Amino acid sequence: MIFRKSIRWRIQAWHGLLLLAMTVAFGVTAYRLEQTNAFRRLDDDLKGHIGLLTAVLENGGPPRSGGGGPDGGGPDGGGGFGGGGPRGGRPDNEDERPPPRGQRRGPPPGFQAPEIATAFSQADPDPYYFHVWTRDGGPLTKSATVPGWIPLPVGGTMDPKSRLRAGYREVYLFTPPGECILVGRSAASVDKAMREFAWKTAGIGGGLWVVGLAVGWWISSRALRPISAISAAASRISEGNLKERIHTPETESELGRLASLLDQTFQRLDAAFDEQARFTSDAAHELRTPVSIILAQSQLALSRERDNAYYRETIETAQRAAKRMQGMIESLLQLAVLDAAAGASDLNPGDLASECQEHLPALRVLAEEKNTTLRADLQPAACCMNAEQVGQILTNLVANAVKFSPAGSEIRVTTGSLDGKAYLSVQDNGPGIAAEHQPHLFERFYRTDRSRSSATGGTGLGLAICKRIADAHGGTLSVKSVDGEGSEFLLEMPSFTSGS
Repeated sequence: MIFRKSIRWRIQAWHGLLLLAMTVAFGVTAYRLEQTNAFRRLDDDLKGHIGLLTAVLENGGPPRSGGGGPDGGGPDGGGGFGGGGPRGGRPDNEDERPPPRGQRRGPPPGFQAPEIATAFSQADPDPYYFHVWTRDGGPLTKSATVPGWIPLPVGGTMDPKSRLRAGYREVYLFTPPGECILVGRSAASVDKAMREFAWKTAGIGGGLWVVGLAVGWWISSRALRPISAISAAASRISEGNLKERIHTPETESELGRLASLLDQTFQRLDAAFDEQARFTSDAAHELRTPVSIILAQSQLALSRERDNAYYRETIETAQRAAKRMQGMIESLLQLAVLDAAAGASDLNPGDLASECQEHLPALRVLAEEKNTTLRADLQPAACCMNAEQVGQILTNLVANAVKFSPAGSEIRVTTGSLDGKAYLSVQDNGPGIAAEHQPHLFERFYRTDRSRSSATGGTGLGLAICKRIADAHGGTLSVKSVDGEGSEFLLEMPSFTSGS
């Protein structure tokens, strides 16, 4: 069961079947080619022997003079095959006609020649044999090595033809006068050679198949090694070790790129879980303070009878704490909504300059309360935006600048377009931000000085919300600051005119 579920075993099974099919096909093809060549060589040998017999038939008897006897042809004195007349024994005149149809005649004298006896010797362990028929189908002569009864071949072709009969390979042809000459030999030697070739081919093919399986297993193991690393790392991560990584060296292959992508995913998950844990802890800490104030004031007021002024002061204190908690809860809800959304919603063509122009009157009032000056240099900055959310970014940035700028300082708001981007800049002359704090400035609940949170009334979520809104718009929110020399917050978004 586990073999059927394993990718490696399934790849190996298909590889083995394919390799086996190719090996068998190659072996069968090689066997058939070798068998064809072996029979061709045997046929060529048999054709050489049949050529010898054909020459005997054509030239074996002396020229006929009309007399009988051994020099005149057959034993009946009727002329042999291969006499002096044309076409090997045809009569020279009408008085010397062939013997009657079906009459058997003895073999021509040439069949007793030494070369015939040598070629068809019984002493040969695998002897050749021959059989000759007359043109009427009667037996003319045959060798002593003939293996039993041989049927007369069918067909009248004068070209040599071969056949395989009962374990014997035979070649035959019909001479122009009509005789049939057949030469044969046992095919046992060919069969033996082919069996040896088959075993040899099977051995070589089996060895190659085993070697192919071993090489395929090594290749598949090497190719699937990143999957094992991925599985092991994922198993350790599932146990809670989010710091675990795959770290495969094969970054260019498909599995290597997958491993790198998973490493990046695990890294983002680790960062997200760390941020979530820190966010939960900070949110609980921030919410605990106003709740503790409300509970403490309530318990103190209820501990004994108080006058109306005391009750009023207690209620006002609880109200301030509740408002602070309400603002934090609303900010958390807004962050949750922004995190759930894939991007900014209700985007419409707009202008950052126009949006700033609408919010500046209220922001100037806020600046005057702190005895600071708000100046604006608003150049056209067209982009697609959610006006309400961009207004929230402007309000938060200016409010922070007013909050941390000393009295009598100046805050500058600038808009414009540069390099295909619309930008909004808020600069102040405040104390600045130390370099070690700047990378964490947009994290949730992060403060450069936590002791000032109660005095300023901030929740530590304003810049995190601004950053999330900028990201949803496809833009960026960055900070440039030198400790003691002020800060600049820069919002950049794709310009509407650039087609973004």
